Amino acid sequence: MNNRVDIGKRIKKLRLENNFSQTHIAEILFISQAAYSLIENSQNGIVSDHIIKLSRLYNVSTDFILTGEKNYIKIGRDTGFIPLFRTSVHQKILDSIENEKLIDIKDWFRVPGFDPTKDQTMFQVEGEGMAPTIFPGDVLICQVHSDYDKVLDGSAVVIITVDGVKVKRLKKHEDVEYFLAENDSDLHRTGEKLKKKDIKHMLMIRGKISNVLISNQNIEGKAKMQSLEDSIEVLKNELFNMNQKLNALTEAKK
Repeated sequence: MNNRVDIGKRIKKLRLENNFSQTHIAEILFISQAAYSLIENSQNGIVSDHIIKLSRLYNVSTDFILTGEKNYIKIGRDTGFIPLFRTSVHQKILDSIENEKLIDIKDWFRVPGFDPTKDQTMFQVEGEGMAPTIFPGDVLICQVHSDYDKVLDGSAVVIITVDGVKVKRLKKHEDVEYFLAENDSDLHRTGEKLKKKDIKHMLMIRGKISNVLISNQNIEGKAKMQSLEDSIEVLKNELFNMNQKLNALTEAKK
């Protein structure tokens, strides 16, 4: 646990700034006023559950209570954290829904790859997706990207233009003022020409949460396709080696 004296001073200052009594805070933490007084006076440490409840009560981050640092993220739905409901407490959750005690859930889950401190947001795909990579209904983890000249070739993005919102894969164009916007569903076709100036907003796709369950037939089909591609690659290498040998024999006869 971090420095007890500093933590005690911070939570005492927060309590006084909000005109709360020690008794009131103790009731929120489900401890006695005497026990809470020992925490403020640095004679007892503070447990993680109490830190989380105090951070919500005072609308500050848990890191502020622990370290005094104001630049860290708070745990909550608005910062990308959602409650993780364990099977063992489902009935307790159902019983407490009516009196709104869900805020006391101890376990929180963070969406992998989502970090709102890095100018990220979530975007749900509607209408046209980019199958088989992205499907309608998928939730995309996106990061705002403003420097269009530094977009990596082949990046998957959400772009907003005057024509609407599109999910595309951007490729470099010979004209630096344009992108080629492609769909993963038809990589054999040349993508549409997209002028950079027409892009009002761009979100770089960092990850996704999919609601699509790939069927066993599709999985088998992809495996067969991969096997075929591997065989073709082996054949290409063998043809290349044979060609090299034929060229060597031709040169030797000369």
